[in-house]
Amino acid sequence: MKKLALSLFCLASMSFAVEYDAVRGEMLSLSCANCHGTNGKSTTTIPVIAGLDKNYMYQKLLDYKAGKSVGDTQMMQKHTKGFTDEELEQLSYYFSKVK
Repeated sequence: MKKLALSLFCLASMSFAVEYDAVRGEMLSLSCANCHGTNGKSTTTIPVIAGLDKNYMYQKLLDYKAGKSVGDTQMMQKHTKGFTDEELEQLSYYFSKVK
């Protein structure tokens, strides 16, 4: 049982490789504001990204970057290619903490 708990803890802690930097996350998020609104709180038909689960958002951003996501994603594909994977992690952390 202890081995299982330790294994799960190790897997959970490895899901994000970088330490969250709140200032950097907020600065990176400014590039999202034009479409998704201030702090990801869109008031238009563009999706609200504030408060999304960090793991979900990070995977979604990686999918956009790799061209794997479907739908009207041309803008997101272009936008995410301008970020490193580490920067996408910071964005995911930042938006997951916005209430």
